[in-house]
Amino acid sequence: MAPSELDRLLHTHLRKETVKAALPAYTGLGFSRIVLAVTDRRVLAVRSAYWSLKDKGLAWADPVDEVALGELPHELRTKGTYTGNTYVHLRRADGTSLKLNPRNGFAGDHEGTRRNVRALYDAIPTRF
Repeated sequence: MAPSELDRLLHTHLRKETVKAALPAYTGLGFSRIVLAVTDRRVLAVRSAYWSLKDKGLAWADPVDEVALGELPHELRTKGTYTGNTYVHLRRADGTSLKLNPRNGFAGDHEGTRRNVRALYDAIPTRF
């Protein structure tokens, strides 16, 4: 996933903020997709088309200091082999939580998934 694609999708939702991390993520058992952006002030979730990056509107935006990630991500393995699926729990400001799979695409690119998880954990300091 090219950073310029993510930047173009997020551009209309940013307010002179610096983006620390931007990544696509599958939600809802993999049936929907969002683009998650962490800025210096907020965490934004923009609804996206499933197979391509397309802006379907802002889903939510919460202050970054009120959003927390689960203590550890969970890498899904089958018979000891990493499948490329890593699940991250995110708790929003209103107390609801989401389970995200921050993959660049539907299949493959295992290192891209790990890179997205590291970027997310580096950008959001709070844990639960």
